[in-house]
Amino acid sequence: MAPFAGVDATRLLVEAMKVARENHRILANNIANAETPHYNPVELDFQATLKAAIEGRGRVSLRRTQPRHIDLRLERPKFEGLAFLSKNDYNKVDIEDQMAKLDRNTGRYTIYGSLVVKHFDEVKNMLSMLR
Repeated sequence: MAPFAGVDATRLLVEAMKVARENHRILANNIANAETPHYNPVELDFQATLKAAIEGRGRVSLRRTQPRHIDLRLERPKFEGLAFLSKNDYNKVDIEDQMAKLDRNTGRYTIYGSLVVKHFDEVKNMLSMLR
């Protein structure tokens, strides 16, 4: 059985955009720490994190007993292994690799967003034909 069988396409695309947004934040953090001694870059396992998001795992719902409590959901993404190469300061960020991953992630996000817009355009056109 396919990993995302039975999941609404719109929900899948929206969750994929959320995972891509989180991945963008992680990659930007890696790039920002390219000169930090002893920094190990973190990598998101996109497929595993997306699957967990679709299945509703990785989130903790907290009960709000007061209206002033902050509504907080903890999302715990899945991470891949650590980098093995390091520079003289033991920093393991390869800036070219991180920039390429950031570019690929931006492309993913753009495609997912375009597909969501296309889907809603089709629904809008279908509804306008019913008039």
